[in-house]
Amino acid sequence: MSAGPLTGPLTGRVALVAGGTGAIGRHVATGLAAAGAAVAVHCHRSAGTAAEIVRECGGGLAVCAALPGPRSADRLLSTVEAELGPVTILVNAAEPAGAVGVAAVADVEPGTLERHLDGVRAHHELCRRALPGMRAAGFGRIVFVSGALMARPMPGMGAYAAAKAAASVLTRYVAAEEGRHGITANVVAPGRVAEPGAEEPDDPALRELSEALRRRMALPRFPAPREVARTVVALVSPEFDQVTGQTVWLTGGEFTG
Repeated sequence: MSAGPLTGPLTGRVALVAGGTGAIGRHVATGLAAAGAAVAVHCHRSAGTAAEIVRECGGGLAVCAALPGPRSADRLLSTVEAELGPVTILVNAAEPAGAVGVAAVADVEPGTLERHLDGVRAHHELCRRALPGMRAAGFGRIVFVSGALMARPMPGMGAYAAAKAAASVLTRYVAAEEGRHGITANVVAPGRVAEPGAEEPDDPALRELSEALRRRMALPRFPAPREVARTVVALVSPEFDQVTGQTVWLTGGEFTG
């Protein structure tokens, strides 16, 4: 099975992109492949989309797994290792299905927080399973795609932000604990992500949130998925081996003071 370009800064590395069929994950996968990595594109259900992205990458592996779940990360990583080799790059760009919505803490429906927290559990499972192989290789890169709402509250996003904050803190702990093994772990935290010229959300609450964020920005537009992905790809490159335990805010230079 083809493993991407023959040369590049990530040649010989195997990358797993969790949530690889999402808008950001797709661009992360193709960016890593362009840099020479063999890429496994993870999906929850959309196997056809994952296979399409693998073709865009010029090869690799499409693999579906419901995360979190009993030994689901073990099975996922074992499949990737058997097909491509040890995973030394882990990018988590996954979003819990059906978990995003605008609701005040007092109005959050039962089960909503649990669905958000599934993302934290999945991130922990993926890191726990990938880290031993990274230690053995003496090289590892972990990037968690978070959200800026974890640090600058906007009404109605408490459950989402709490889960993103928890997974981001977990990533910082990985950085502190694993640096001596040549492993870095960083967080990329965009605000709203949108293609240039994209229409505003239909949901009035989301549209109001979007407008409030834009008023606080220095730049004239939100970052596009491919721009977020470029930041992720940069953080896993060998040139950034001294960057760890950091959060890169992609919020258009918004003024928060």
